Amino acid sequence: MRCFFMIASLLLISMTYAQDDTGADKEKTASNEKRDTASAPVEKFVESGFVFVDGCYLEAPYRFRTDEKRLYINDLPFDQSSFESLASKKTLANGRMIQRASRLLRETLESGGVVVLFAESPVAQIYGTDSYDLLRVLVDDDARASFSITDLRRVYSGAIDQEVWKAFVRDFDCPQELRERSAKLLAKIRTIEESNARQRSARLTLQSSAYPLSVVGMLLVVLAFGHLLKCKTDSEGESAEKGFANCAVTRSLTLVAAMSALDLSWTMLVGAAGDMKELNPLGAALIDDAVGLIAFKTCVTLMAVLLLYSLRQHRSAKEGAWWSCLICTLLTVRWLTFNSMFV
Repeated sequence: MRCFFMIASLLLISMTYAQDDTGADKEKTASNEKRDTASAPVEKFVESGFVFVDGCYLEAPYRFRTDEKRLYINDLPFDQSSFESLASKKTLANGRMIQRASRLLRETLESGGVVVLFAESPVAQIYGTDSYDLLRVLVDDDARASFSITDLRRVYSGAIDQEVWKAFVRDFDCPQELRERSAKLLAKIRTIEESNARQRSARLTLQSSAYPLSVVGMLLVVLAFGHLLKCKTDSEGESAEKGFANCAVTRSLTLVAAMSALDLSWTMLVGAAGDMKELNPLGAALIDDAVGLIAFKTCVTLMAVLLLYSLRQHRSAKEGAWWSCLICTLLTVRWLTFNSMFV
């Protein structure tokens, strides 16, 4: 009987340990599965930018994934040797060069840049206007045929094999997909460059005109203040002499016309330079149309001046001319304050 209990106890203990081992194995297997899932390569996508590999265009979108020794772009493998120029000493020491290269290349593409990869050559990252210049050459058959080392140095100043790059550009067969992708981008950049060139030219013109315009403005302000103080109406709104009143209206309107012309000149120069925002909705609609703005300003000013001049015998016309002159004088003072920044 005692032997029977001992055998039963041994069997029970062995079954308990077996269950514990089975549970431990299950936990270990689950832990391994989680670790394998966490360490599985994660693909990251980039829709923008342009990638060229061994002289051929790689179509977007670009899929990036890495392992310990390689970076894959659209499933094309690239070894560490291509990205050593991107790695710092710390990155080389901790073995994360591939991850750093992947991040830097994605940032280049996300900013609209160009990445060029050749076998056994350092990767080339081209940013900003240099990338646009390279794209202009690659999509233009005539520009590719006449491409030279001087043109190459203008678009990329890094360590390169000149003959490899020259052969890449001259022998490049531009696909239609690249032409379509780059056409909108290059048109947008061309518009921005033309706008910037116009603003630079307008700013130079404004700087060269600042001094003479300021002198004319100060002279008109002095004359206008003297005229306004001299021709101030009495408490009843009538001047001392009828002839003097008519002459005062004529002078007021003459000063209004002169200061309006000065205001138009400053508005056109400063607006073309992009240094102000026109608050007048009609003026804002015409600020980029010089002929339309001149015609609008001239017509409105002439109509107002002729109307007040034709009614110069009336008290309301005299007051209107005086107040118009005062408003234009204050506007000119404001322009003088603003224009002092460019003298």
